[in-house]
Amino acid sequence: MNYKYKLGFIGCGNMAKAIINGLLTSKLLKESQMFISTPHITEKYQGIDITNDNKEVMSSCEYLVLAVKPQIFRSIAEEFKNNASKCVISIMAGVSCQSIAQNCNCNEIVRIMPNTPCSIGEGVSAITSYGASENSINFVDSIFKTISKTVFIEEKYFDAVTSVSGSGPAYVYYFIKAMIDGGIDGGLTYEQSKDLAINTIIGASKMVEQSSDNLDTLIQKVCSKGGTTIQAIETFEQNSVSKSIIKGIEKCRKRSEELSKL
Repeated sequence: MNYKYKLGFIGCGNMAKAIINGLLTSKLLKESQMFISTPHITEKYQGIDITNDNKEVMSSCEYLVLAVKPQIFRSIAEEFKNNASKCVISIMAGVSCQSIAQNCNCNEIVRIMPNTPCSIGEGVSAITSYGASENSINFVDSIFKTISKTVFIEEKYFDAVTSVSGSGPAYVYYFIKAMIDGGIDGGLTYEQSKDLAINTIIGASKMVEQSSDNLDTLIQKVCSKGGTTIQAIETFEQNSVSKSIIKGIEKCRKRSEELSKL
């Protein structure tokens, strides 16, 4: 089948815009190769053709990105009966590949779980597939590599992905906020404390990524017996900070499991 466009989008929210911007910046696709359906934008976005007719996008795009909320997808599922796209790419949370395949008249499904740092090209995206060809999987991987690192994970673990990387940025923001507040309590200005906390998080993350040492060893290398750091770590342990984080991630995962059944 001859398609007019390579990639179509149903919905054009923040994540869809991040993907589009990544594709254009990387020159993986041109504006003329993409098509968007959305009721919220009335003129071209970044030079890309726009319509408010989902069926028009479904009939003219080789690959179709579902970038709508799950409840919206369920309300427009009837429109997908005439979908002509070869492969459907979903960034919807809580909707399985099998459910998408059943509703979208398509045998090739690739499901993605991105996170919000994708909006600045620093995200991580989990990828799974259902009936997709190697070419389709490789193409989708190349799309998301423009805005994130990509990790291939079985779909049965996607609720765990949600609890670690999908929701994870909020956990990091929470810890950074506490570090900033602690610095302010010590007499630093907000900007001074923020600068120190953010760059410490960035540097420590790169240490974890690049070091051959495990995390326990890295922690011990900063702690000296009778020194300063050990006082903080022991306080965290006494207050079960680690257990609280693990418990929070567990509750997040279970909520994701509940929502996927709705």
